[in-house]
Parts: sequence; structure tokens; C-alpha cells
Amino acid sequence: MTALLMAAALPAVIVEATRLEKTAYDIPAAVETVRADEIEATGAADAAGALERITPSLTVTRTGAGNPALAQVAMPGWGENGFGRTLFLVDGMRLNQADMSAPLLSQIDLGGVRRVELMHGSACVLYGDAASAGLVNVVTEPEGWDEHGRVQLRAGSWETFGARASYSGGSRADGVKWWSDGGWEHSRGYRANGGWQMWNWRGGLRKDFDNGSFVRISSFWSDSDYDLPGYLPAGAWKRRTRRTASPGDFYRRRTWGFNSAAEGVVNDENRARLDFSFSTSAMKSRSFTSGSYTDYNPADWSAATVEWSDDYRMFYDLYSVEAAPQWINSSDVFGLSNEIVLGSMWRWDRLHGTNRDRGEYSPDFWSSSGLRRDKYEYNRKSMAFFAQDTLRLCDSLAVEAGGRWQRTWNENTALVSPRRTLDAYAADAALLFTPVEGLKTYVRLSRYFRNPFLDENPYKNYKAQKILSPETGWRADVGADWRFAREFRVSGNIFVSRTKHEIMYDKFLEGTNVNSPSPVVRGGFTVAGAWEREKVAGARVGYTFVKAEFDGGPYDGNDVPMAPESTVVASGRVWLWDECFVFGGWRYASARRAYSDFPNGGSRLASAGVFHAGVQYAPEWEWLKGLKVGVVVDNLFDKRYADLAVRAQSGGTVYYPAAGRSVMFTVSFEF
Repeated sequence: MTALLMAAALPAVIVEATRLEKTAYDIPAAVETVRADEIEATGAADAAGALERITPSLTVTRTGAGNPALAQVAMPGWGENGFGRTLFLVDGMRLNQADMSAPLLSQIDLGGVRRVELMHGSACVLYGDAASAGLVNVVTEPEGWDEHGRVQLRAGSWETFGARASYSGGSRADGVKWWSDGGWEHSRGYRANGGWQMWNWRGGLRKDFDNGSFVRISSFWSDSDYDLPGYLPAGAWKRRTRRTASPGDFYRRRTWGFNSAAEGVVNDENRARLDFSFSTSAMKSRSFTSGSYTDYNPADWSAATVEWSDDYRMFYDLYSVEAAPQWINSSDVFGLSNEIVLGSMWRWDRLHGTNRDRGEYSPDFWSSSGLRRDKYEYNRKSMAFFAQDTLRLCDSLAVEAGGRWQRTWNENTALVSPRRTLDAYAADAALLFTPVEGLKTYVRLSRYFRNPFLDENPYKNYKAQKILSPETGWRADVGADWRFAREFRVSGNIFVSRTKHEIMYDKFLEGTNVNSPSPVVRGGFTVAGAWEREKVAGARVGYTFVKAEFDGGPYDGNDVPMAPESTVVASGRVWLWDECFVFGGWRYASARRAYSDFPNGGSRLASAGVFHAGVQYAPEWEWLKGLKVGVVVDNLFDKRYADLAVRAQSGGTVYYPAAGRSVMFTVSFEF
């Protein structure tokens, strides 16, 4: 396992992200499981913040200075659009969309999260697209049947206010459980034009039958409205961190969907399962820019300053439907325990949109009225077949192997070549060795792929060209995880990967989205350790190092932009008495190349180490039992740093300032 998990004394949990519901110690891969109490102990206000405080094996990039809807999460070594290679699931349903928008992590209300499961390395065999670098599965379904409720109120800096509520229950005798959670948050934001307002709801119902079969239905709804503070030029963002150069930009996204899973037990050795999901979202955004340039009169070469402006508005709706039937067989093979899953996937994505531009600076591009309107439609149909087999040679040794073939039919009405059929395959093989209780070691080799986003297209002379080729690559992992003496845990993982045709936005060579002219090699390691004694104290530390660079071509030896080499996470908590503990932590990320700086010729995004600290009080008096009061201070020392840097084609660098110090108070009650 690649990072810090919960205290060693806690029992193992089921990892649902494998489709086979194995424990973390039965999976020959780098796996992390994070429980709800761990998440709460971080004091984080949102899912992305909680993840980056727990593990060094994720990179979080923000473009909104604290706005949870503008957080992007990627696995180590992946920069730029790394979020497109990490699949996010909530109760088995995708948050990743088929277009280039990052998964909307603000949909995940921490008040309803039971645990989070992270798998590092390719999960393409079982899940295909978006899982080439890893997988994060958020579980909101309760583990027990007892009725349980919680309400929470939050208030803090930047006029931030929020409320959350969750309730779950059921009947063990009837085999029925249900759960529901929702929340609202409003904030003015740290920066000018950086505010947001979000509403989220999620719920589910599950029916278990006496023979082990079950049916589960879950649904979600989200409404996110937020402003876009944008970037600031170098030399200015530190002096006036809270200003904005884009006071009129905004983004609106409304999305809803549902997911169902039905599993039937045929006999002691065979099960059949069907997963089905539907989601839809509608988005609109606006960006407004202006400037000036010098125009020369060819008659007398007199110069004049010409003011220009660009008002760009985008509207689209996206629909996705997916069905995944599977057959699971658990019969012995030559007297050895064996489990195999055979499945297929059928998916359809449709994006319909309109772009409206009003500009005054390019007569060759704009119409005489200054208005340009584009309508487009993207369609993708996907079909896949996959299999994965796990054979246990003895109690301490198991081998796993699997493969996936996927075909996608793509259509884009905006392209010069509007249609393209893409074939891709994934495979993996692994060895799991557990010589003693509490110790897991593994070796894993994977081949992966990722198809381009629906709207990830190359443009030349303002015309979209043919659909890009899929990314393909392989990755090798060696790792171990050891839990001992009930209170201690250490883990480590070493990996190397090589990706061909990696898709990137290259503004220097091509000025558009392209397949990388050379492979990208990533190699590194993670080490971590944790200790905790209940109601006394706990500490954890983790370190990730990864080198990501181009191998050949015009960028040979250059670093991948926005991929830090070193990431450190350290945290701890100490109980002052049984009802109260203080906590704190530090996260450090080393310097990295700016976004789009493939030539490695611009200014780098500086390294930054940020502290947080807080206290939580939960009285155990009978008449106050269930009450929790807490306060947390983020960016404790008010460090001025940037979350993101972008190198402009002119050679300069612009920055997205990070949020300054903030304070958040919470009051919750559980019943």
C-alpha cells in the first residue's frame, strides 16, 4: 500500500472498487482505505482537501483558491490533465464525464462518506477509460442496519456558511437498508470573483435476500454555481493575491443521475451481476477578456492603438448511459481456490453544445457583425469485454491475471474527419504473497489505455482535425504493507511506467491538442508509516518521489509540467483528555514546471509547505452525547503561494494564487 491508512487495531474493510469486494490484503496492488473517522480527524472542508492531508500519493491542483468545485486530483507523476487518468466512483457510479471537465468532487458531501478506497496503478481491465493511472471509490452506503442521523453547521472565513445532514437506517430482519445525505454551502471566496454556492443530495436503497442476492439503487443531484477568478500575471499576484483579472467569468453546472446494481446467486459457485447507470448534466459558462494592439496604416505607416474584446459563452448538455453485465465463478481448479469474473460493458455518451463568441480583434476569424456561433454534437458508443482470474496456489500465495478489449465509435460534427473507430486493450498480471498475518507483498505488471475526451480535439487554422489516438502504456509495481504490534503500520511501493501517445495541449509546437511526439516515462516510490494509540496520540508520515520526463523527441529529457518530484505529508493528533484532541499537519510539494511548459524554458511553480491545525471536543455527558464542536485553521502561517502556474505562448508565466489563512468552525450532532 502506498500511504497512510487507519490505526492498525481497526479491522480490514471490503474494497468494492475491485468489483469482487475483496479485502485490501487480498488485492495484489497498492490499495488505501480511509475511514470516515480518519476523514473527520483531518478537519478538511471538502473531499479533495481530506485526501491531500491523508496521502502523499495524490496531487491536488486548484484554480479557484479554495473553491472545492475547482479542485483536480491526479496520481503521482501526472500533471496537466492528470485528472482524466484517475477514475472517481461514488458507490460504483462514475464522477468522470466524457468531456474535458474534471470530476466535480464538490458533489461528495463528507457528511455522508463511510470510507474512501484508493487503488494506485491501472484499473483498466475492469473499468476501461479514465482508470489508467488509478481509481478512487467513495462509499456512502452504511455498513450496519441501525438508524443513525447527523446534522452539521459550518461557518468561517470569506463569509463561508454551510449545512449538512445525513440519515440512514434499515431492518436486518427484512434485509432492507436506506441512506440519504445532502448539503449546502455558500462562500464569497478568498479572491474577488471567487465565490460559490452549491447544493448536493445523494441517497440509496438496498434489499438483501436470504440466499446472498441483493439489489441496490442510488441517486444523486447537484447544483453548482461559482465564479472564476482566473490567473494573475507574474510579479503582481503576490502583491495583490485576492484581486482578479476576470471579474465577469462564471461557471454553472447542474447534474443528476442514478445507479443500480443487482447481483443474483445462482448456486454456491456462480453469481450474476448487472450494473446500470445514467447521468446527465447541463453547463453554461462565460469568459470575458480584453486588451489592445498596435495597428499600422500602410499608406503612411502611422500607428494607432486598437482596443479589442472577446466575450466567449459556452452552453452544453451531456448524457451518459452505461450497462455492465458480469458473471462471477468461484469454483476450485485442480483443487485450488479460484475466482473469475467475466463481463462486458456497453456505454453511450452524447454531448450537444453551442459556443458563442463576440470579438473585435481578428477580422479573418469573426463575421462582420463580430459574432461567431458554433453548434456541435459529439457521440461515442463503447463496447468492451473483460475477464479477470485470481488463483490461490496456497494460503499465502495467489496469482491474478486479466484482460480487456474495447472498441469505441466516435463522431464529432465539428471535425474535418468527423468519425473514427478506435480499438484498445488492457491487461494485467500480479503475484500476491502474504507470508505472515498482517504482511502483504506484491508484484504487478499492467498494460493500460485511455481514449481522448469527446472534446479533446486538435485545431489548425480554427478548424478541428481528426480524432486523436488513444494513450497506451505499461506499468510495473513492487510493494509491501505490514501491520504489526496492533498499533504500527509501514508500507512502501516502487513503480515505473511508460506511456505512448500521451494527449497534451502543446501550444509551442502545434498550438493545439496533440498526441505526444515521444513516450513519457514515470518512475518513483512511496514510503509511509503510522502509529496510533486510542485516546492517547497518533502520528503518520508519508513521502512520495516520482520522476516524470519525456523519452526522446523534441522534449527529450524534459520534465512533465505540473508534476512535483517530491510530496511529503505529516500529521498527528494528541488527546488532551478522552473528550478532546488537538490535531495538525503539514503538506509539502516540491517545485514543478508550469502548465504547458513542455520546453522547460519558463519560470517554475515554487515549492510550498502548508500547515493546518485544529481542535475537536466531543463531550460524553449523557445529555450532550453526540455533540461535536471543532475549529480548524488552514494555511496556518498565511503562506503566499500559487496552486497553479501556466506558461503563455509569449514566454511569460501566469499564476493562480492559493487561498490565504482561513478559519472554519463546525458544530455537529449525531443521533
